[in-house]
Amino acid sequence: MSSPNPILKAAAPTLILAIQDFKAAINTILTGDPMQIPLRAGPAAAILVGQLQLLLPGLAVAETGAVQADVNAKLDGIVSQLQALNAPATTPAAAA
Repeated sequence: MSSPNPILKAAAPTLILAIQDFKAAINTILTGDPMQIPLRAGPAAAILVGQLQLLLPGLAVAETGAVQADVNAKLDGIVSQLQALNAPATTPAAAA
C-alpha cells in the first residue's frame, strides 16, 4: 500500500473546511423562496470568498512545511545515490 501524498495530507484539514464553507454557501443560496435566490447569491458568495481568504494563511504554513520535508527527503535520496556511485567496490573474500 502506498503512503499518502504528504502535501495533500497537509492540505486536507484546510480543504475540508473549504468544502464545508462551500456547502454552507450553497445551502444558504438554495434554502427558502426560489424567487429570492438571486438576492441571496451575491452575499453568500461574498461571505464564501472571505472565508476562503481566511483559510489561505493556514494553508500556506501547512504546505510550506510539507513541501520542505518532501524536497529534503528527495534531495537526500539523490545524494545517497550519488554517494553510492563513488563507493569503493567490495571484492569477495578469497576462498581458503
